[in-house]
Amino acid sequence: MRTRPLFLVFALLLAFSAQAQREETVLGSRSLGFSGIWGGSKHQMTRFGNTNNYLNGWHFGLEFGKALTIGIGSYELHDNLQWDNQPGQDFDIDWRVVSLGYGFQKFRAVHPIIGVDAGRGTVRFANEGEDRVFVVQPSAGVEINLLRWCHLALEGGYRFVTDSNISLSDRQLSGAFGQATLKFGFSWGKYRKTGVYWLTGLLVDWFIG
Repeated sequence: MRTRPLFLVFALLLAFSAQAQREETVLGSRSLGFSGIWGGSKHQMTRFGNTNNYLNGWHFGLEFGKALTIGIGSYELHDNLQWDNQPGQDFDIDWRVVSLGYGFQKFRAVHPIIGVDAGRGTVRFANEGEDRVFVVQPSAGVEINLLRWCHLALEGGYRFVTDSNISLSDRQLSGAFGQATLKFGFSWGKYRKTGVYWLTGLLVDWFIG
């Protein structure tokens, strides 16, 4: 009968309409609403040339839906490094990033996290002057809720550097890293998954599971 498909379409439209009526803005109190503010320091171990290096940085972000964090940050390194068994030479690199992070079941004391940083930076090597590069850093790890206002994240990832026009190639400037991130701030509201947020979290959990 033709009425059955029409009824099905009508039922789906009603369900979609009901969901749309429950939709809230980014600054709402539920779903993907604004739920916290976090900032702190980043401490990264990586390798440039023949040397293991320590980079420090900072981050600041806004949390939405008690899971998604959108923010900004910066990294920098100033050192005298050895490349290809040549004598040590002055090497400076710094980059500013826009960062995205997602935490799974953040109400748990220890929970998995994923993230990505991306942004422009500058490299200075020996007497070659300054060069602009682009850096992307995907990462994954765990976050530990030490206190309600203090978290510690332990992550590993890879730094992709592109657009290098100095004698150091993109490959030489890229590399794996391990990172510890101290987070200070506060989240408010109860942990809950509703509507689109619940579905999004379910799909992401399934994808990495």
